[in-house]
Amino acid sequence: MVVGVGGEILPVTLEKMVEIYDTIFIDIQSIIYVFNGVNGIVNLVPLKDSGFYHLLPIIGFLKASDEEALFMEVEEVQKKCCVVVTHGKEMCELYLRDGEMMKISPFSVNQVDLMSARDCFVGRFMAGLVQGLAVPDVALLGNLFGSITVSKMIISYVSEIVFYVVNRSID
Repeated sequence: MVVGVGGEILPVTLEKMVEIYDTIFIDIQSIIYVFNGVNGIVNLVPLKDSGFYHLLPIIGFLKASDEEALFMEVEEVQKKCCVVVTHGKEMCELYLRDGEMMKISPFSVNQVDLMSARDCFVGRFMAGLVQGLAVPDVALLGNLFGSITVSKMIISYVSEIVFYVVNRSID
C-alpha cells in the first residue's frame, strides 16, 4: 500500500492500514506537509513533530526527495524503517534498517516534463516489491520508470498508452 498526498491521512488511519497491508510505503509529503485551514498555505514540519514519528517502526518504507529529507535525521529514521531518498536525475539512495546505505544509479535521459516522475518512481518501486524483487532492484526499477516518464511530455505519453490499449482491444 502506498500512502501519498499531503494532509490526507491521520496517524490512526495509518495504524489501521498497517494491520491490513503487508507493506506500507509512505511518501513523506503525506505526513510533513501541513495545510493552513484559513489561507490554504502549505507548511512543512519536521518529521518528529508530524504526529507520525512513533509509527515509523511499523511501516516498510519512507520516501523523501533530497529537499524533504532535510526535515528528518535520515540516519536516525533508518534505524526505524527503510528510507528512500531521491535526488532527481542524479540518483536515489537506500538507507536500510541494518545500517547499510546504497546509491542507485540513474538512467540518463533528456528531461522534457517532470510531471509524474515521483508517482512513477513510487508505483514501480511498490510493484517490484509485490513481484518479490530485492530492494535495490525495485529502486532501480523506480529510477527506470521515473526516467521514462520525464523523457516524454506526459500528455503525449498518456495518449500513446491509450492508443496502444485501444489498438490491442480492436485486434
